[in-house]
Amino acid sequence: MLTIAHLSDPHLDLSPERMQRFAATLRQVGALPRVDALLVSGDLADHGLAEEYASFFANLPSGVPTLVIAGNHDLAAPLAGALVAAKMTPHSNAVLHLDGLTIIGLDSHVDGRDDGLLDAATLDFARDEIGAVPGPVVVMLHHPPVPIGHHIVDEHFALANPQDLELLIRESPRVIAVFTGHVHAAFTTTFAGVPILGSPGIVSTMRLGSRTGPIADVDAMPGFALHAIDGQNIRTVFHYLRPMDL
Repeated sequence: MLTIAHLSDPHLDLSPERMQRFAATLRQVGALPRVDALLVSGDLADHGLAEEYASFFANLPSGVPTLVIAGNHDLAAPLAGALVAAKMTPHSNAVLHLDGLTIIGLDSHVDGRDDGLLDAATLDFARDEIGAVPGPVVVMLHHPPVPIGHHIVDEHFALANPQDLELLIRESPRVIAVFTGHVHAAFTTTFAGVPILGSPGIVSTMRLGSRTGPIADVDAMPGFALHAIDGQNIRTVFHYLRPMDL
């Protein structure tokens, strides 16, 4: 069985408050008895600044296989530079091979836009990687391919071509799940016959009921998803920090 910690949306902006939330979440992950991989599904930085990425990568734990992807707040060029500095693959799409499981990170972000897109090159990359491995595959991207129930998010922040992801999954029976972030809320549903598992936000939590002003609660506790994967089976528990953990 593999244990995978799935974080999302730290939105680091060089402020001590956001770094405190991110560092506290990583401490909770580090206190777990076993973690086989660490995933971060986008919005690593709030403004796409090189200094924000340097802070992000400097705080990642060493010795844990890690895969990160871009979110709508990230910028491709400075993120690529930070990945090189961190001795990770600088490509927008990346793969993490674990014991009996492959995780494929797909770049759904477009610089300067809030909505997402899986372009042809990204979809071809996914097909090539899925075809190259014999075992189960998890796909991770920032933008969920389904409505999540907040009208602003669903109208302006969605994945523009979910039908292309659906086709990819339906033609690839080894795909067992999709991991996402972006909406700052834990959620589960099914899509193309597989579970979608969205991690809570670190920086804030989306308010329910299409509430705005603000759309997110910055006082809500950070959280993350912990996925236990055994072959084709996935069990996910969502963990939230306590005020005393910050």
